[in-house]
Amino acid sequence: MKEPESNRFKNNVPPPRLKILGVDVDPVDARVALDRISAFLKTPGCKQVVTINPEYVMLAGTSGRLMRLLNRAELNVPDGVGIVWASRMLGAPLAGRVTGTDLLPQICGLCEREGHSIFLLGGAAGVARQAAGNLYARFPGLEIAGASDNDPDADVNPTTINEINKSGAAVLAVAYGCPKQDFWIDRNRDRLAGVRVAIGVGGAFDFIAGQVPRAPRLLRRAGLEWLYRLWLEPSRYRRMAALPRFGWQVMKSRRQ
Repeated sequence: MKEPESNRFKNNVPPPRLKILGVDVDPVDARVALDRISAFLKTPGCKQVVTINPEYVMLAGTSGRLMRLLNRAELNVPDGVGIVWASRMLGAPLAGRVTGTDLLPQICGLCEREGHSIFLLGGAAGVARQAAGNLYARFPGLEIAGASDNDPDADVNPTTINEINKSGAAVLAVAYGCPKQDFWIDRNRDRLAGVRVAIGVGGAFDFIAGQVPRAPRLLRRAGLEWLYRLWLEPSRYRRMAALPRFGWQVMKSRRQ
């Protein structure tokens, strides 16, 4: 029998967050992250979940707005092998990665078991609907309340918000990329009437819809999925340039 979350945390309080270059990261594995999300679904208000990687951390170092957003999000999971490496360098090793691409199907399984519905928002034209179809095939008891590729611009927000609220979805997965998806959630979370959990999932819809292949399991286990994606999409090299700067900043912070 799975141990309830309340029994794993002393006095019902989650362990303290690890701070990596000013950004809070929750020391959770996938199981504990799902337990936290399950608890969020039982309480009122929209809680924000962010999948933290080195790119987020480096962007937050130049944006006070993003830093504040990340540090008030209810759950920041360690997405990115660089985050796990940094935790080890800082003497508080995390159990491993909790990627948005892996977490989204697990959330769908949770929704299927507990009777919650989910709404998919974002991605390229038609991709959210294709991802929804593939998720339904995998989780036939899942209620997918809606799927939309509306863009994140402010002038379409009322239409998008109304569509989500009318759907009755309890979980909202947003795929606008870092950090647009997180700013969108933060900006609109108080207007999402029935949503209890909103999570930014980056390129997860592309993977689930079969638009982009995932790295072979061996590379994922070795923490080299980023290298495979760079091979598929060479234009990502600009984003990857943040990795050596991130590593240098982490090493500097150890000496302070």
